[in-house]
Amino acid sequence: MAYSLKQAADATGRTKPTILRAIQTGKISGKKNGMGEWEIEPVELHRVYPPVTEGVTPTTTFEEDETSVEIMLLRADFAAREERKV
Repeated sequence: MAYSLKQAADATGRTKPTILRAIQTGKISGKKNGMGEWEIEPVELHRVYPPVTEGVTPTTTFEEDETSVEIMLLRADFAAREERKV
């Protein structure tokens, strides 16, 4: 089953203009159906653009990563202090 332009964009995490540009420049192949809508075969699309994995959350920012490390260090410090009390 072929993707529409929107489905192809959603499946790859790209925009519709990016997918259309790839078709127009020959990077991927696609054809228009009888209603004038683009059809892109999934195997052709994913030959160039990897599929987006479902359920994957966006990558954390540097600040979030830095905060996570700080929290881990504070927890380790707290645990070490608790052990010294005993």
